[in-house]
Amino acid sequence: MEVWRYTLMTWGLSSLRLPIRTPRQPAKLNSAKLNTPTLAKKAYTPIAAVGFFIAVVGATHFLHGRIYYPHVVVEAQENVRLEFLQQGLLKNEACQSAVATIADAIRASCPACRVAVRQCAGKLEPAYEKLLSEDPIEMPSSRLPRGVVTYISDNKALALAACRETERLTGANGGVPATCFAPDTKRPFPVKPQRFESGQVFSGLMILLLTGLISVFVGHLIVRYEALHARWSHDPAHTGPQKFHAAPTPRIGGLEVMAGLFVSGAVLLAIEPIASSEQFGYLLLASLPAFLGGITEDVTKNVGPLTRLLLTMLAAAFGVWLLGAIIPRLDIPGFDTLLKWAPFAIAFTMFAVGGVANSINIIDGYNGLAAGHAVIVLAAMAWVSALVGDDFVFTSALAMIGALLGFLAWNYPKGKIFLGDGGAYLLGFWLAEISVLLVVRHPEVSPWFPMLLLVYPIFETLFSMYRRKFVQGQSPGQPDRMHMHQVIYMQLTRARTDVSDPASLTRLNSMVAPFGWLMTLCCAVPALLFWGETRWLVAASVVFCAAYLLLYRQMLKGKAPV
Repeated sequence: MEVWRYTLMTWGLSSLRLPIRTPRQPAKLNSAKLNTPTLAKKAYTPIAAVGFFIAVVGATHFLHGRIYYPHVVVEAQENVRLEFLQQGLLKNEACQSAVATIADAIRASCPACRVAVRQCAGKLEPAYEKLLSEDPIEMPSSRLPRGVVTYISDNKALALAACRETERLTGANGGVPATCFAPDTKRPFPVKPQRFESGQVFSGLMILLLTGLISVFVGHLIVRYEALHARWSHDPAHTGPQKFHAAPTPRIGGLEVMAGLFVSGAVLLAIEPIASSEQFGYLLLASLPAFLGGITEDVTKNVGPLTRLLLTMLAAAFGVWLLGAIIPRLDIPGFDTLLKWAPFAIAFTMFAVGGVANSINIIDGYNGLAAGHAVIVLAAMAWVSALVGDDFVFTSALAMIGALLGFLAWNYPKGKIFLGDGGAYLLGFWLAEISVLLVVRHPEVSPWFPMLLLVYPIFETLFSMYRRKFVQGQSPGQPDRMHMHQVIYMQLTRARTDVSDPASLTRLNSMVAPFGWLMTLCCAVPALLFWGETRWLVAASVVFCAAYLLLYRQMLKGKAPV
């Protein structure tokens, strides 16, 4: 422990004279001051939290039910058998529809072929799971947009010829060619962009505009009638280690963000009753526990961090149930094997979503910082979702961008309204869910693509926990003024005499966010260039973390060129 503490001190942490604690003799207990009910409550709270988490994982696993895999077997000429297998669907009706579509396409293109099997498999054997992966298999295969087709015959040369003929025919018809993979060769997922219709782009932009207008309007109402709700919505100034605003300010900006999303969802369901609209409604519904826990804290100031975290995990459980948003892989050998066990995958997904939401709440410390970071991340996700042809993720990302731009109209740079815990947890949940959905719905997207986009708040959280626990000797949940954005603020205010002036304080507050946006852009650019290449994304993540530590050290020494 002392070695690690000394190592971090040599990086410059000691220059701020952090209150490093030394071991002390245990104090004698005064029985008169012991509050037995309070101690019992503190002792049972973690146990209750663990029990709640396990219960939610179990219930989610039970309610999530079966996954239905469209499976069609076709007997072609010359004793060649084709097996079509698609990725799992949550509803049996959707699976039956996919099976019927495949069967009809086969009959239309090959009248002599016979559909021998058409079913919705509720569980896949390991051999069939391997078909949907990148691993080599023993027979020729071709990729489908959401699955695979294999060619089986006693004559292996004939099976391979059928595979290559399928690739030639699909390419000649103007579609995306079904690339043929020979037996025992690696079968990488295709990264060629899918066609995205102009109408889908226009619809997404209209949702962005509508969400932004609703958000701006609700923000106007909050600011215009501030006196009516000030006693319960205001965030006091200079009342804690993380308060850097000059006057009491409403911290219920999450209301305008949620209002914009809800109106957009209603419009989508009314004018475009398709699968993506229904899924958008499910995403909104799943986000409610995270939002309600945060907004209740904004109003009552009486909802603890653990409760908000558990509610966000509950929201992630709803995402698993309603949308199938379970992290499928991390491209980490060994760990991906654990993720194949559904209860572990659900538990890890809930933990990861809650962690991302909490990290967004941590960087929400200055005007425009968290919202601007999220706009950049969501724009990158919208771009990749358009490349892979995912209308739902594309629309969801643009809707949140619109809501955040409407919020920023009142938040940056004047700081007339704050995002609050309701907005921060809603935003963090939305970012995490879109990340999971993008990876689970499109195997060609590396799980490290959203990881790199969100590495700034995630690493900020992990580093802060380490710093507080092992360097300062405090609880990891104890607030302080040592986050990166706060160190940047200290650099900006160093040797200034006008910090106490309200106008100057607001101006200095708004100067912090562009530095955070720049860090986000440094992650977004390589993420967009290598969104399907795990090794490059991992390398970029490591480089960012190293650069973060170096910059943090220079900031503490006062040598950074801010």
